[in-house]
Amino acid sequence: MKKLIFVVISVVVFAMVLTGCAAADNDATADAWFGRATYGATAQTAPASTPVPALAMPEEEMWVSDDMAVDMAVMVDGVATSGGTSGILPVAAPVATSMAEHIIYTVNADIETLNFEESIAMVNTLMRRYDAFVESSSVSGVNHAAQFHGWQTFRNAWFTIRVPVGNLNAMSSDLELIGNVTHLGNHAMNITSQFIDTQSRLNSLSIQEERLLDMLRVAEDVPDLIAIEERLGDVRHQIESLTTTINNWQSQINFSTLHLSINEVEIFTEQPLIHRTYWERIGDGFMATLRGIGNFFMSFFMWIIISAPVLLIIAAIVVAILIIVRRKIRANKNKRMQAAVTYTPPPPPPTSSPE
Repeated sequence: MKKLIFVVISVVVFAMVLTGCAAADNDATADAWFGRATYGATAQTAPASTPVPALAMPEEEMWVSDDMAVDMAVMVDGVATSGGTSGILPVAAPVATSMAEHIIYTVNADIETLNFEESIAMVNTLMRRYDAFVESSSVSGVNHAAQFHGWQTFRNAWFTIRVPVGNLNAMSSDLELIGNVTHLGNHAMNITSQFIDTQSRLNSLSIQEERLLDMLRVAEDVPDLIAIEERLGDVRHQIESLTTTINNWQSQINFSTLHLSINEVEIFTEQPLIHRTYWERIGDGFMATLRGIGNFFMSFFMWIIISAPVLLIIAAIVVAILIIVRRKIRANKNKRMQAAVTYTPPPPPPTSSPE
């Protein structure tokens, strides 16, 4: 009996040892496959036959071509900051090489000029040269009311110009002919996936329209005809909406958008720096206060002279009101005095004499 128990225990222990060895082998194999370090050993690499996935750049970031004449090392937020007479390099917006790519380009430019009329004329010249057209514009002139008060005003202009996508780079490079370019930014929006999805939906709706028309020809019951016509109207409405969306996208793809801001400026002349002592600054402040007081009284006197007709009319109205009020007060006072004079108190009651 004891021998049988000993044999059973030996078999169980031997099976446990075999199971532990198999588990250790499996763990070692897994560690070697996934590149993990086991029990202080060095990390193992994956087998040579295991493919390593390559990192792909998104399609929206691969539109920069090799022949772009822009120094990308000096680009900050899509704007170049070195080179050129204005310190701005044109931001290139190359046309997609594949017809399957649908990209909308937008350029924003801020320009300052010393000759406003010539800059506006140059904008028109560039539009004719590159077959562009104005989508919207706004021009603000000189404010004569502000000039009357001694304030200096400048003119400004804003343009939204549509440029053929093939001419966008050339026109962006020629913006320096308008004036000093202070900011030039470019934005590219890849709508390829939206365009393809919308086109697929449009094709599906067109197929549905043809099938509904076939069903409408063979339908005989009035309820069926009404249901088919309602569904056909809904499908055609969706077709018109998607067609309009695709046409708008295609227009923005074919004609890029250029937002142009032109500001009239003048040459700034820096005044020489003069160092004043503490007491000299006190004297300057005191004299400035006296000049301010003098200017105040001069302006006040000028206002009185200019507003004299209005002030005289107001004064006449006030005097007339005072006279009328004073007369009413006197009349009420006289009435009270007359009532006091004509009033006679009643005789006192008779008193009885004592017997």
